[in-house]
Amino acid sequence: MKLIIRKSRVHIILFSILTAFFFSSLAPLQGQEKEAPLKLKVVTEQANIRQKPDIGSTIIYQVPMGTFLEYLGQEGEWYKVQLKSDKGEILSGYVHESLIITIRPIPQEEPVKEEAPQKEQETESKESQIISPPFVEPTQFKSSLSPVQISFSGGGNFFFGGDLNKGAQGLADFYEDILSAERNGEVRPAHLSYIAGGELIIRLHPSVFLGIGVDYFKGKKESQIEFIRGKASYVFTTCPKIQAIPIKLMISYFPIPSFYIKSGIEYYFAQCTYYYNIQTDDFWENWEGKSKAQELGLMGGLGIVQNVSSHLSVFLEGIGRYARIRGFKGTNYFEDSTGFSSSEEGTLYIYQGQISEEKSYPLLFIRKKRPAEAGVLNPAHAMIDLSGFSLTAGFRIHF
Repeated sequence: MKLIIRKSRVHIILFSILTAFFFSSLAPLQGQEKEAPLKLKVVTEQANIRQKPDIGSTIIYQVPMGTFLEYLGQEGEWYKVQLKSDKGEILSGYVHESLIITIRPIPQEEPVKEEAPQKEQETESKESQIISPPFVEPTQFKSSLSPVQISFSGGGNFFFGGDLNKGAQGLADFYEDILSAERNGEVRPAHLSYIAGGELIIRLHPSVFLGIGVDYFKGKKESQIEFIRGKASYVFTTCPKIQAIPIKLMISYFPIPSFYIKSGIEYYFAQCTYYYNIQTDDFWENWEGKSKAQELGLMGGLGIVQNVSSHLSVFLEGIGRYARIRGFKGTNYFEDSTGFSSSEEGTLYIYQGQISEEKSYPLLFIRKKRPAEAGVLNPAHAMIDLSGFSLTAGFRIHF
C-alpha cells in the first residue's frame, strides 16, 4: 500500500512539473502576438514612397493598391514605413496619410527601442509578414504629377520672318539703287518677340499627359537708313511686325518625374504688318499694310519640372516650331505729304521689282490683283515664316 502511495506522489509531482513547463513556454508566444508589427494598407491606385516626409522629396518607390506596409513611426501627416524588395532588401521611406488606412490602431507614443538581439528577431518576423511589392529602379518611376493641372508661362521667342523681312530689305536696296545714293545704316530684320501662354493638362496615363493651350507672341523691328545724294538727304524707315495666337493640342511624355518631352500641332491666327516711309526736307511718302491669315503648324520640345508643394510646381521649357503661313489678306494704306491718300484691299504678294535687266529687288505689298505690270517679275503669295524657337518659364497649379 505504501508503494502505491509513493508512486502516486511521483506521478503528481511529474504532472505539476510538466504543467508549469507548458504554461511557461506559452508566455513568450503570447508576448510575440502582442508585439506583432502594425500594418498600413494602400487604398489608392498607386502610392508614392518618398525619401523624406515632404511632397517635394524624391520618390524612391511606388506601390500598387492593396499593398501592406509596416508602420515604423509618424511625422505629422507622414507615416514612416518599411518594405521588402523583390531582391530581399528591407527598404524604408515615407507615405502620406491620405494614401493608406491603418489595419490596427496606431499608438501615439513613439516605439520603444529594443536591444540589438531583439531587433534582429523583429526584422525576421517583419520580413515574413510583409507583402512585397515589385521593386522599381529610380529611373523607371512614373510622374507624380496630379491628374489635372493648369499652367501659365512667359518668355522669349525667335522667329525667321520669311518674306516680311525680305520685303523690308528689298525696298531699302531698291531706293539705294534708283537714287544712286550713298547709304548709312542697315535694315535690321524682325526676329525676336515676347511670348506668353497657358495650358490645361490632363493625365491619360501615369507618364502621359494631354495638353490643350494657347500662346500669344508679338514682335517688331524698326530700322532707319539715310541715303545721301550730293546735298540731298533721304531718310527711309521700315518696321516689319508680326503677332500670332497659336492654339495648341499636345502630348507630353515623362520618362522620369522631373523631365518631359512634348509634341503636337498648332493652329495659327496670324497677323503681319509692314511699314515703309521715305522723306526729304519737303516731301514724304508712307505705306502701311495689315493682313491676316490662318494656318496649321507643328511644335515639339523638352522641359524640366520641380514640385514646390502638393499643389504647385515650376518648370522651364524649350519649344521648336514649324509654321510657314501664306494667303494673307488685308489692306494697304498709302499717303503722302501733298495730302493724297488711298487704300487697296487684297492679298499679300512678294515679287521682284525690276530696275534693269540685271537688277531686281524683292518687294512686299498688298495688291488687289496679282501684280502683272511692267517691271514686275515672279509674283507669288508672300510666305511669313513664324518657325523658330521659344524659351519659357512658368508654374503649374495641381488639382
